[in-house]
Amino acid sequence: MDFKEIRHYLHRYPELSGEEKNTSSYLLNHLKKIESCTVHQGFSEHSLLAEINCKKPGKTVLFRAELDALPIKEENDFSYTSTKKNVSHKCGHDGHMTMLLFLAKRLEKEPISCGKILLLFQSSEETGEGADRILASKKLADFSIDYVLSLHNVPGYKKNTIVTKPGSFTPSVESVDIQLLGKTSHAGMPEKGINPALAVSEIIQYLNELDCKNTTDRNYFLATPIQLKMGKPAYGTSAGEAKISYTFRTWNHDDFMTKKTLLIDKINTIAKNHQLPIQWNWKEAFQANLNSGEAFNMIKEVAQENKLDFIETKMPFSWGEDFGSFTQQYNGAMFGLGAGKDCPELHNPDYDFPDEIAETGVNMFYSLAKKVLS
Repeated sequence: MDFKEIRHYLHRYPELSGEEKNTSSYLLNHLKKIESCTVHQGFSEHSLLAEINCKKPGKTVLFRAELDALPIKEENDFSYTSTKKNVSHKCGHDGHMTMLLFLAKRLEKEPISCGKILLLFQSSEETGEGADRILASKKLADFSIDYVLSLHNVPGYKKNTIVTKPGSFTPSVESVDIQLLGKTSHAGMPEKGINPALAVSEIIQYLNELDCKNTTDRNYFLATPIQLKMGKPAYGTSAGEAKISYTFRTWNHDDFMTKKTLLIDKINTIAKNHQLPIQWNWKEAFQANLNSGEAFNMIKEVAQENKLDFIETKMPFSWGEDFGSFTQQYNGAMFGLGAGKDCPELHNPDYDFPDEIAETGVNMFYSLAKKVLS
């Protein structure tokens, strides 16, 4: 089977985060046909780790791709449209995992003389949980990993352009639901209850003041309101509870944790002042991707050796990527692979991974493996 057949099959049968059982089985069947691969499974959700040992010992490099799709209804009408209602590959993970599979096939045909290559097919990237669960499993501790590397297709850039930067490549991102638990009462006797409206107003005002949208500012901190619910549409009743949902992001993980502690203390104080019990539900946490200088230089050199256009961006991309959990612990980097200037944006209903960039992705990974292991 060629790249398109496999990628289109994966696109046709997408699975959400943590539910990638059939996707994993499909990839496993292909990996088992590659004699040089030893496949590890069962260590974290439906993730797979393909281990390829070269003839001589040496360094170890890990490449990662994601298995999961998104809860988005596809608006395309091509022959391989998603068969799952309201589920589709709108981030290009179908293309990413197919590239990693074809990297394994190429390493079988063109083996590298020394070292070890690990190919990680990861569950639950979109929820920000997959990488942390893999690290918690201690499976990677079985190997002495020198570099971790990954790519992500990036719409808005010419196809096959390599896009990256040293330092933060993507931000630290985390979302939260804040529940304020008051007491309902008759609308004509609000003093008999505890209405959270004033507290909600103070919290929104505070987060608006904390918000710093200037991406070049050292204090960049984006506080994006996602959802607000308060009370019920019963006009004789004074509201007794509220739910506020936000997503926060900043370039540096340490800065993020400082801001997080600050806002928790402040909002807890607001709730206490209004006699409101409060519940926090943090979710979908992504640590910042830290591209080491060594890994960045290797990516730049390999792009130039492959005669590819290379762009060193001044600012990080603003979307979260849980590969940051790996680069926080290991020497490594993530880079962007241009998906086309006219390609729909990631997570859009009409997005589709461009098959024309696949060969470039495989070539970059193979060349990086040779450079690390040489």
